[in-house]
Formats: sequence, structure tokens, C-alpha cells
Amino acid sequence: MLRLLLIASLVSLVTCETKVDIKYKKSILELTLPATDKLIKSVTFIYNVKKVNYKETGVLTTEGWKYKTSAVKLDGADKIVASATGYDRKQRPILRTKSSTLYLKPYRGVALPGRRMRGVVFFRDDFNYIDTNNWRYEVSAYGGLNREFQVYTNDPRNVFTRSGNLYLKPTISTDDPRFNENTLRWGVMDVARTWGVCTNSANWGCYREGKYGILPPVMSGKLMSNPTLRYGVVEVRARISKGDWIWPAIWMLPRDNVYGGWPRSGEIDIMESRGNEVGIGISQVSSTLHWGPSPNENRWSRTNGERRTGSWYDSFHTWRLEWRPDSLITFVDDQIVLSVTPDFWQKGGFGGQNIWAGGERMAPFDKEFYLILNVAVGGTNGFFPDNYNWGKRKPWANNAPAPDVDFFNARNEWLPTWRGDETAMIVDYVEFRTL
Repeated sequence: MLRLLLIASLVSLVTCETKVDIKYKKSILELTLPATDKLIKSVTFIYNVKKVNYKETGVLTTEGWKYKTSAVKLDGADKIVASATGYDRKQRPILRTKSSTLYLKPYRGVALPGRRMRGVVFFRDDFNYIDTNNWRYEVSAYGGLNREFQVYTNDPRNVFTRSGNLYLKPTISTDDPRFNENTLRWGVMDVARTWGVCTNSANWGCYREGKYGILPPVMSGKLMSNPTLRYGVVEVRARISKGDWIWPAIWMLPRDNVYGGWPRSGEIDIMESRGNEVGIGISQVSSTLHWGPSPNENRWSRTNGERRTGSWYDSFHTWRLEWRPDSLITFVDDQIVLSVTPDFWQKGGFGGQNIWAGGERMAPFDKEFYLILNVAVGGTNGFFPDNYNWGKRKPWANNAPAPDVDFFNARNEWLPTWRGDETAMIVDYVEFRTL
């Protein structure tokens, strides 16, 4: 596409969607323009740091046009804004990129040095690339307590960036040349051998044999943030997924299970939705808190909120959590979805000794949490209820002995609704800031 744009206008300036990749590691600033079209004979990078503009000439490499410097000293309060202009052999400008931004941050947690200022951004990712200093991949067939049908991978077909956006995209497993229908039914999925690592071995998450049911029929993506938050604002701009039985989510879990295993230490679901076009699908998004002394006493239904519209899929929306020591509120595009105040032990009507008595008022939501972005598929916990009007037959029952087999066998019914990148949750940016 870039070459076509340049050919179409050799002497007029073209603004393209390609952006400059910005990296700052070990006191070295690196700018990269991925375009390597032969019509571009030189590139000038323009970048701004601390309200000062710099203009530098790039060097052509195998990765594109690059500029590196160690002369600019940056700290956690800075941001870098960069763009580039490409010139032809007669030094006529023929391409200009849109601006891209990299926010630097004081790393990990909310404990900022000195007096804490309101509204300070201490973590932001604009997804020019997947920074493994910021994010951890989930690579596992665990399926969670929900018995979801996917295996999470680090494959670039499932987790990738494009034009400054993160894509978490489910794909059918038989699209991978290493797996076919016969392999899913009778073969082996050694997660660490296939994708280089396995991050969760629970529920046969690292090794599966198809003869005991079926190997995961779907591959998808999940990232977990290294930075954490305890009280503050989380903001995510994203477009949700579309396609039958797809389950995108933006949520948080405690870094340390101080009060015990799930749900004793809490879970914050900022956004969940379903990809179906009918019923409680793309017309509804929800926020939920999970909490209680045991899974059977999870009082999530008392802290659940929903928003309905014609379709949440049609455009990007801004999802926000405002988390204070005395309240927790979620928003979509400044509309409140859920508003909760403590005390949770009393709210839950539990008997016996209060397991959160040693914490703060918001306990169990008073510890460091990390952010999770993922796209799941299916599951048997009731998120996709049986006997609901989905406009079509739901291909598995939640109490079926092999729901993932039933799901895969019905792929001719649901797979046509998975259209290209519509299945992906596309994330523009993630930001953590103080209140």
C-alpha cells in the first residue's frame, strides 16, 4: 500500500498510516521508520522531548530507516513524540508519517517518589510494538475455571501490533500447519515444545492428548501487565471482538493472593462482552467484581453492572476504572457501568470471621493488581447461558461431558461469523495514572 501511495504522487506529500517506532532503553533513544520503499532516498526524523524539537537524518538499515542517540537524557516523567518525512532522490518530500508517542514511566506500582501528584501518568503503552518489559504472554491451554476452549499462544497470528494498535485475535487451530482435524482428535499438544514456553500447567495446560477428548480447537492471545496498580485510574481504548462465542475481556487480578486463592483476594472485570450479534452479544458490555471466602460464595452478582446499545463493536470506546480507598467505579465513554463501595464482608452477608478484617476498607480490593487483556472463546461457567435466544443453536451445553468437542464439531455453524480481524480485540492504548 505504501508503494502505491508513493507511485501515485511522486512530487506531492503523502501522509500515510505508517508510524515511527520509538524505543528508549539503556539511555539510548532509537527511532525506526519501517518503510523501505526504493523511492525513498532519505528520511528526516523529527522528535520532541521536554518541549524541545529535534531534527535528525536517518540511516537505511535492513529494518528500515533508523536514528539512534544517547545525547538526550530522559526520565520517568517524560514522553517522546516522533514523526518522519521521506524524500525522493531530488530531495522532494513524498511521505510524512503521523505522530507516534512513547510515554516513559516510573516502573512498577504506584509508589511515586516524593509528594504524589494528581493525574500523573506512570504507565502508558501505545503499542508501537509489544514491549516485554511491560507485558507477559500467557502461553497455556489452561482454560481457566471457566473451561474455555482456547489455547493461549505467543504466535504472531494471535498476538501482534499493527499501526500502533495491539491485536488479540482468535484463530481456529486447524489454520496452524502443525495441527489438522486428525491431530486435534488423536494427536498431542506439547505447549512448551510448540511455542517455546508454557506459563500455566493447571488443568493440563502444558500437555494435552487428543484421545481424551480433543486438543484446544482455538488459538488466541492474552497479555498480562508487569506494572501494577493499587488505587488510581486504568484507562484502555479498544474495539471489542465480533464473532459467535468470542469473549473479549479487560480485567485485573491481584499480584499477590494476600487473602487466599480466588475469589478471596478479588478480581476486577473492567469490561467483558460476547461476540454474538444477537441477544447479549455485541449490544452489551459489563463490569463485575468477584469476591467471597470461597468459589461457591462468590457474590459477583451483587457487584455487576451492564450497558446496552445497538452495538459496542462498531467503533473504539474508552474503558476506565477509577479506584479509590472508598469506592470503585467503571466507565465506558464516561458513562458509569458499575459503582461499588465497601464493606464487602457485610455486603456479602457472610457468616463467621471476616477474612478481610486485617485490610483496608476496600479489602480485598486494597492490594496491587495487574491488568489482563485477552480474548477467550466459549466456556462452561454460564457466561454463555444455555437455553438463551442466541438467534441460533448454541452448539454445546455447559454440563456436557465434552463441550469443546461439541463446539468444534459445529464449526460450520459459527466459523462463518469469524470474519478477518473482526474477531480481534484491538487495543489503541493502555494508561495507568494517579487519581
